[in-house]
Amino acid sequence: MLTSVRVLLTRVIDYAGLFPPAQLDMSEAFGEYMLHRGGAHGWMLGRFVCPVGRLAELEPLLGDLQQDDDRVHLSVLGSGGETPGAFSRALERDVREIVRFASSAGSRPLAVDQFEAPLPRQARPDELPGVVSDAVAALDDLTPVPPLPFFECSLLEGWRDRVKPSVEAISEASGDGRTTGLKIRCGGTTASAVPSVAAVAAAIAACRTAAIPLKATQGLHHPLRHFDVQLETMTHGFINLFVGGALAQSIGVPEDRLLEVLEEEDRSAFAFADETVTWRGHRLDTQGIAAGRRNAVTSFGSCSFDEPRDDLLELGLLDPQPTDPRETP
Repeated sequence: MLTSVRVLLTRVIDYAGLFPPAQLDMSEAFGEYMLHRGGAHGWMLGRFVCPVGRLAELEPLLGDLQQDDDRVHLSVLGSGGETPGAFSRALERDVREIVRFASSAGSRPLAVDQFEAPLPRQARPDELPGVVSDAVAALDDLTPVPPLPFFECSLLEGWRDRVKPSVEAISEASGDGRTTGLKIRCGGTTASAVPSVAAVAAAIAACRTAAIPLKATQGLHHPLRHFDVQLETMTHGFINLFVGGALAQSIGVPEDRLLEVLEEEDRSAFAFADETVTWRGHRLDTQGIAAGRRNAVTSFGSCSFDEPRDDLLELGLLDPQPTDPRETP
């Protein structure tokens, strides 16, 4: 296993098996998550993604967790709201439910350490700083460690009017040791749900300028940008996204060059060595890769673990070991 690959991909996938197209029920999704955690490539798995309204379904499945088990990390999806007022009221309910759930979990090795919510679509740009700062203050009341919040901004039609004010509002709520990030959606079940490369590049560049992290979800089952025959459109690759984010963070590649990284379809353009990854002359060492994962693009949500892993195996970036305990002799 190349060190560069290990640094780039450790805890990179937040498992979202509850969501389309997988859309498993809770017991199946959490079972798959726990199964993959114990597999040979379980080190790539990060958090289990669960809507706040389904935490009660998760509770009965936590009984088998033992105090000496590795901690299960959760990213809870907030309810959100179309207007600032609706968003605020929903957040109050979400916080109460997270407190109740955490209390019921007791001493089990479990942590709600991330919270995701879409910014209200009907909020004016001048209202966004207040929306975000109030939400961060409410989440800070959660103990013992407040979850890291990510606020979602759509990259579809009209994204140029949304990205800058959203990132600025999120940036204002960061500081004094508190980190807050931007969430983007890179695809969906239709071609119209796939944002442009320009929109994704602009989001990464804006986050770099504002010194806030970014996380992604949907449409990133495969490592490299490619044509999706079912959607009949080009779709994004997670290697493109994470290498691009690290290049923007660590060596400051300009937005036009970042756009080229995100458009890259040639596997050979990403040259992985033990301590480095190079894209068309731009070189990152493991420190730069780690900085990109920590400060630029942190993780991506995926309803599948098998597809990203199997593609990485096919590309020769992972050791060809059994990946499912059921396959082990």
